[in-house]
Amino acid sequence: MPKWEYEREWLDWEEGMQLSVAELIPPLPTSGSLLLMSGHDGVLSLQKELKDDKIQNGNNNNNLNGGNDAASEFVVPLPDYELMANVRGELAKRLHGYAVDSCNEHKVSSLNQHQQQQQRHSLQHSLPVMGITVATDTPTNNYLRRLLYTIDFDAVGSIVITWYDEQTESQLEGNERDRLSHTIILNALEEFIVQKKFVEILWDDPAQQRQQLHNKVQLADVSSMKSMSKMATSVHQYCRYNSDDAHRNNGHNPTSCQNELIILRFSTNLGCSSGVNNPLFLHPRAPHWLIVNYDIAYPPGVLNSMGTELQKTLVSKPDLAVHTFGYIYGRGKIENPWSNFVMTSCAVAKAGVWDENIFPAYYEDDDFRDRIRYIMGEWVDVIGHDVFRNIPHKLMNDTHLIRYQTDRSVAVAHGPLSATTYLSGTHEALKEEPEEENHGIVGWLFAAKAKKKKIQQKDPYYYEKERWNIYKEVADGERYFRCKHGALPDPGKHGEDSLRYFGWHERFIQPFVKRTRFTKLQERMTGRSAEIGRGLDAFSDDPLPWSLWTFNATRRKCVHEATN
Repeated sequence: MPKWEYEREWLDWEEGMQLSVAELIPPLPTSGSLLLMSGHDGVLSLQKELKDDKIQNGNNNNNLNGGNDAASEFVVPLPDYELMANVRGELAKRLHGYAVDSCNEHKVSSLNQHQQQQQRHSLQHSLPVMGITVATDTPTNNYLRRLLYTIDFDAVGSIVITWYDEQTESQLEGNERDRLSHTIILNALEEFIVQKKFVEILWDDPAQQRQQLHNKVQLADVSSMKSMSKMATSVHQYCRYNSDDAHRNNGHNPTSCQNELIILRFSTNLGCSSGVNNPLFLHPRAPHWLIVNYDIAYPPGVLNSMGTELQKTLVSKPDLAVHTFGYIYGRGKIENPWSNFVMTSCAVAKAGVWDENIFPAYYEDDDFRDRIRYIMGEWVDVIGHDVFRNIPHKLMNDTHLIRYQTDRSVAVAHGPLSATTYLSGTHEALKEEPEEENHGIVGWLFAAKAKKKKIQQKDPYYYEKERWNIYKEVADGERYFRCKHGALPDPGKHGEDSLRYFGWHERFIQPFVKRTRFTKLQERMTGRSAEIGRGLDAFSDDPLPWSLWTFNATRRKCVHEATN
């Protein structure tokens, strides 16, 4: 095929996929429609004032009512990180136990591949749990609303939304209140609940606990919900019923629940990793979890295709840890594999959850990928191999653990529909809107005056962007990453993946333990005995020290205070 025909064919397909997504999104509701939705039974509880008895407001000197101090306008309440450490640590241990059982269950030696496939097809939904994290959105993008309208309820069972709803005084006041993330996200959730006929249920009702096994969808674990409620500003659980059952039972019979929606609202940003872990903690028995950025959108049929492909992969790769999917603009390549991916119970059982000590974001995905490879991967000796003659003697093989799939059947929209390359969702949400061009000295003077006035008014979006940049610098995820896993050698001409081509001696055997395979050999040669920790040899290959994650409350508090 000539190059120009190949290019035209790709463009036609991309435009067709973009159009198919756009056709799924109805026009924005009118103000009158929004008013009617706000009075719906299912959304009234979402509109309640933020509680001040949760951990987000545990510091009375740093709450939302900061007096007349100008600095307090932008202060985000300080969480009780010690409480978080205890609660989330227990959730992680509980999840790990279930993940080990789930991983072993689907790899039972007595089951052949056909039986394993039949067992997975017995699931009501091929993608039982979807996790979404959202903190910022704009009226221009409305990414969360777009994503919600493209979810296929036949493929996805439960949707867990982590909402970082930072309502500081500066956001509750001012002339641009309708532009703020809080209103944009709240309107999207209310519209979704009403249009898709979700009904709120009482997750802490004992009767519901007895009825959970009869649902068409596996509801969130009640004990985990109780633990999460100790940290969240609010926890809401909704069910989408079969229309006949809903009418017959007045819409409140959880035994006929077809799909579940959970909204976890926090009044401060707890970081990317916390958002990834929340759906895992609430659904610890799930065999796998779909984690998706809020700026993703699914063309018709793609979620079903993703579920089908995942099931095929699990049959051929029983140790699969991550299955990630490509984008419409990718043309066979994935620029960022961590915007739409599936984590399996085997990944959690052996490599643990995402590390919430890397806060608020950046590098936590590299950390998780490297743990998977370092624990579950295989170092292959490639000395003398013609294909690998120019690289070091050890190559990390992770093809049985991570699948990067870029087929057209699983390609999704990411960022603006017109995107031709990867764009950071955070960057897009917080970037300044382009200013109108002004001609002449008079126009320049008016523009300068308007900009000065905008800064004096302390536009919340401007502040959010600045604070996020400070977050990144103070958190310094890359330095933390290196401290935890060892120095990252220069990948040289063989690619950017330092672990795949290097690191056989340089990487740490265990997190935060400054011992590599090279130092291990040195200690054995000198007769120095290995330290004993947790009842195990510190050099043991047992993945337990990796998979049992712990929360560093001191570090998180330091980062939070530094950015406020």
